[in-house]
Amino acid sequence: MGDFFGGSTRRVRDPVWGYIPVDRPARALMESGALERMKGLHQLGFAHLVFGNARHSRYDHALGVCHLTRLTLQRIVDSGAYLEERDIRCALAAALLLHAGSYPYADALEGLGLPPRRELSRRWIEDSDVARVLEKEWELEPHNVLRLVLPAGEEPVALTPTEHLLRDILAGSLDADSLDNLARDAAAVGVSFLPLKAEALLENLRVVGQENRAVLSVDEEGAGSLQALVFSRYLMEYNVYGHHALRAPTVMFRRAAQDALQGGAVAPEKLARLDDARAFALIRESAKEESPAGALTRLLSERRLYRRAIELDERHPGYGSLLRLREDANWRRRVEEAWARYLTRYRKGEAGPFDILVDIPPQNGLSVGLRFIRRLPVVPGERNLTTWQSLSGLSEEDMLRCSVPLHRIRIFTATEELARSVRRHAEELFTIAEEV
Repeated sequence: MGDFFGGSTRRVRDPVWGYIPVDRPARALMESGALERMKGLHQLGFAHLVFGNARHSRYDHALGVCHLTRLTLQRIVDSGAYLEERDIRCALAAALLLHAGSYPYADALEGLGLPPRRELSRRWIEDSDVARVLEKEWELEPHNVLRLVLPAGEEPVALTPTEHLLRDILAGSLDADSLDNLARDAAAVGVSFLPLKAEALLENLRVVGQENRAVLSVDEEGAGSLQALVFSRYLMEYNVYGHHALRAPTVMFRRAAQDALQGGAVAPEKLARLDDARAFALIRESAKEESPAGALTRLLSERRLYRRAIELDERHPGYGSLLRLREDANWRRRVEEAWARYLTRYRKGEAGPFDILVDIPPQNGLSVGLRFIRRLPVVPGERNLTTWQSLSGLSEEDMLRCSVPLHRIRIFTATEELARSVRRHAEELFTIAEEV
């Protein structure tokens, strides 16, 4: 298995992990249409408007995920776990293709009624040149790779125990996907305060048997690294992913894309196959200049971002009336337009139909499902294989409370004057949101 675990003489220079070994099958996949497209998909969307160096792509991320997957597989095989060569090949191919089904500016387009990501993944893996590469260079059936790429619960046939383990390595509680995300995103935005040490965490990974399953777990010596991972996730969510200056262009583009798609100016099928730059250009060029799509993409091109008017989390009494808008983009737009009409009609402010936008990001939590191996139980009756709650002393409710500051809803406006008007009349606007 030497070639799988770094035996290849070819290396690719990566700014995060150094020199990454790349064998011939990996190079063939890297030259496929799916991976070429990923070079044009920004990992952090519009973050480069705020953090100038945050231009890393999903292609860069795919190489990092593949590298960390290889290190993880090597670690668990060295510690005694048995994996067939086919399993290793399948996991490494899936690591490179994990985000092949991503939309351009995926965070902004979420919830706009586009074909599900699983369908895009299937097309790229089974109906493109990727399928030929997997069959010829990797000696794999494309549908077996797709089973590892699809999110949990969306695979057509239940996973085998080995596939469950490989899925956990790729995108589970402690996975190559999130580890590379944290490290790469932090490096790109210049964050220097993360305590995360990915290599130290991987060094302490083990596989143990539980209920007829091979379960990924962390040895006792990795306790500090596991705690650092959770804290790093919190820091990045609060300081980077949820930064208001990053959310502003995201919500602006979301509204532009929503109007372009629903107005028929842009076809969902065409948008799905483009990279970020081409998708942005398609929406801007297909929209009328005075339309929401035309005006908002022009502002984004000129880096004239909307202002933050209000920011609230679940402790605010108006939070619930806005949170329910998250799953219905049309409902959210009706509320935004109702607010604009109200402020304009009663001379409380001047607002056009897309001058007030609501941003309700995903409700990402901090829960940890990974198991922890304790050599000596610290309480009577505790088993050696225990939970994050036992290790940290934090219950699931504690973790939810820690997540409260991360789940911020924001209202953005086209001008600072309008932002002041929204703040002055916030209670009236929240009442309108409940009635629309």
